[in-house]
Amino acid sequence: MPNLRRDAAFAGLSGVCLLASLFLTGEAAALGSFPAAAAGVGAALALEAMFVADTPVRTLWERRGVRLASAAALVAGALGLATVGGPLVVAAACWGLATYFVLLVLVLGGYWGDAGSEP
Repeated sequence: MPNLRRDAAFAGLSGVCLLASLFLTGEAAALGSFPAAAAGVGAALALEAMFVADTPVRTLWERRGVRLASAAALVAGALGLATVGGPLVVAAACWGLATYFVLLVLVLGGYWGDAGSEP
């Protein structure tokens, strides 16, 4: 499976898990929170900037198992932190994943970056 498809599959599965947790707990309204949206978008852009800048994060991402472990850590971390920070933490993670998909569409559409060089 090409890297972008594989990464999108992990992100999509993570998003489904996080959205399901918000809906099952009756906390879906947290998705409408501006602070959650701002935090999620900001975190996603910062993370993607580390890939564009060709930092060690990009090399680490190519290691076997890192992508799956990262997806699992995102879901477990967001749900775990939600016990302390509430549903806004999960909503922020959802916004971060949504930002990733917007960037992916821009890359695949040829509007930003080079799809061949993405990790």
